[in-house]
Amino acid sequence: MRRIAFLRSIEIQQTKPFLKALEGRFREDGIEAKLFFTDGECGPDDFPGESELVPGDISADELAKKVIDWDADGVISLSIADENALRDAVVKRRLETVGIPMTAHSLAAVTLTGNKWETKRLLERHGLDTPPGLLVDSDILAGRGLRIPAYQDAVLIQTADMGYPVISKPLWDCMGAGMVSIPDAAALERHLADDEHHGNFILEQCVSGEICSVEVVGADGEYVVQPPVWQGPAELGPVFNFGRLRYVAPREPHDQDFAPVAEKLKGLCREIGFTGSVGLDMIYENGIYQILEINPRVTGTTTPSIASTDFNTYDVLLSILDGTWPERPEPREGIKRVCLQFPVRALSAEFVADATRELDLVRAQTLTIDGVEYPNIVITCELDDRAALPAKLESLRQRHAFTDRSFVRQIAVAVGAVAARTDTNTDTEDGNG
Repeated sequence: MRRIAFLRSIEIQQTKPFLKALEGRFREDGIEAKLFFTDGECGPDDFPGESELVPGDISADELAKKVIDWDADGVISLSIADENALRDAVVKRRLETVGIPMTAHSLAAVTLTGNKWETKRLLERHGLDTPPGLLVDSDILAGRGLRIPAYQDAVLIQTADMGYPVISKPLWDCMGAGMVSIPDAAALERHLADDEHHGNFILEQCVSGEICSVEVVGADGEYVVQPPVWQGPAELGPVFNFGRLRYVAPREPHDQDFAPVAEKLKGLCREIGFTGSVGLDMIYENGIYQILEINPRVTGTTTPSIASTDFNTYDVLLSILDGTWPERPEPREGIKRVCLQFPVRALSAEFVADATRELDLVRAQTLTIDGVEYPNIVITCELDDRAALPAKLESLRQRHAFTDRSFVRQIAVAVGAVAARTDTNTDTEDGNG
């Protein structure tokens, strides 16, 4: 397999440095790679091969034709968000007719897990916890087609039975888009009366606890479940992940509680026949992981997962494509080191230089999301060196003011260097960035 195309729909820089790390394998296996991407820019240091910017609204047929015209021997999907994963699943079907294999989930798998209501039913069948929810038909609600006068009353009663607060979620959208927090019955009545509902939606009970995500990677019945990536307390409504600390670190008894969940997730993946990477969003409280949704694609969890385990998702996607998965030797489950991804105020050359010298810096970059720039860094720390990490970060903070002291303490608690405290007093004399 000599020519491999990669499909991408957000900044390729978010894959650094782990996709770029395939450069050695490309040379060893004689692979010529090309990236077809729809967002951002791609320079020679961003991808180990050539690249082509394609329109953001490119159709599946047009994208498949570009791959065929390039004479690809195989294709790998790295697309985000779910609508682009669906596009790539259609591309996969188109390419099957001309004998070009593709590492991407099947059309059936993406349409099942891209639908939040079907996902909840799937999770329940596999004995996994998911918050109570109610499917709302917007056509019946608005009186389009069949008229059911008591429908709104039924929704209000069933939601009251679930308990407030609830969140309204579009059936198909993802990444927090279109979510609306609903604190009580009066707010729900206003929401149901809104004539802007253009599709069915779910009313889901809000659950408290800690937000976390997990990536599962594999194909053909063999799947690896990465450790949870923790993201802080749940809030009423969507959470912007890149504004928070995200980290991987050993946590007991959280890890013990997750072990049976991981085994059930492998069984779910075998039933669906996933081919590649999936990400699951969860909330943990009192020993229970409530699964909110399944994203049939790589996610923001991919980078910290790889950095903490040395299990390179992108290398696995290539192994699936060339038929060496699961025979190709790979590290298996388990945290090798702590990984932290967090926002900073700015990425000055001086700060990056010092951070590179004094920390294990995986990546320092500015992400652009909806036209807004978010500087952030990803670092790792060996498990035996966790106690020294807060002092290193505090030294950097004093010289570069990249964040405030309370954030350094938050990191110290996350990695287990200090115990969490119950008081609400924090040192924020220089603001939060």
